[in-house]
Amino acid sequence: MARGLVVLAALACALVGRLAFTPSLSASFGRAADRGVAARQRTLTQRQADQSMLRPYGPVVTYAKALMDAAKEKGEDVKVTQDVLKVKDLFKVEDWLMKLLNIQNDPSLTEVAKGEEIIKTLSPLKSTVMPKFIVFLAKKRRLKGLKIIMLEYVQSMYFKESITPVKVTSAQRLSSEQLDKIKEKMLAKVGTTDVKLVPEVDPTLLGGIVLEWGYTDPENLYAPTHGLDLSLKNILNKKALQKGVVDAL
Repeated sequence: MARGLVVLAALACALVGRLAFTPSLSASFGRAADRGVAARQRTLTQRQADQSMLRPYGPVVTYAKALMDAAKEKGEDVKVTQDVLKVKDLFKVEDWLMKLLNIQNDPSLTEVAKGEEIIKTLSPLKSTVMPKFIVFLAKKRRLKGLKIIMLEYVQSMYFKESITPVKVTSAQRLSSEQLDKIKEKMLAKVGTTDVKLVPEVDPTLLGGIVLEWGYTDPENLYAPTHGLDLSLKNILNKKALQKGVVDAL
C-alpha cells in the first residue's frame, strides 16, 4: 500500500514538473488554433465552391487590380465596391453556394455561359463593370477564383485608403477619451494614415484590453495577423504559471 502511494506521488511530481516547465505560447497561438478549427468546420459546399487554386499574390492581385482600374475608368468606384462586398458576403450563404456549385458543375455549359448564369444569381448589381469582369474571369477560366479575388479587392481597398481596422476588446465599455488614446497609440504603431477602431466588450477579460489588427479580411475582421493582450485575465494566467513553476522547484 505504502509503495503504491510512493509511486503515485512520484507520478504526480513528474506531471507537475512537466506542466510547470511547459514553454509559454504566444498570444496569437489560440487565435491561430481557432482559425484552424474554423477552416475545418467549413461546410463541404463552401470548400467546393472555392477550388480556384489561386493564392493571395500573383494572379489574384493582378485580377483585383484589373477590377479596380476598370471601376476607376468607368467612374464606378463606389458601385463596384458595393458589388464586391455583396459577392463576398454571398459566399457565406449556403443556398447561394449551392446554386454556384450547380452552375460550376454543369457539363452542358461553357465557361462563358457559366459566368452569365452566375451573374443572374447576383442580380441586381449596382455597377456595369462587375458583370463584365465576371465574364472576363470566365474567359480566363478563373471563375472559381471569384471569392479570393473579392477578398483581395477589399484588402487592397483598405491598403489604398491607408486604413487599419483594429478590434479593441475590453472587460467594460471604454469611454470616448480612452478610445481616442488607443487610436493615437495605434496610429503610431501601424503607420497608416487612419485607424478604424472596432470596440467590443468581453467581461471574462476581467480588466484591461486586447488589441487585434492586420486582418486578412479587414471587412469582416477575420484572421488577425497581429495582436496584443493587455488584459487582467492574461496577466493572472501568467502569474499562475509562474507560481506553478516556483512551487514545483
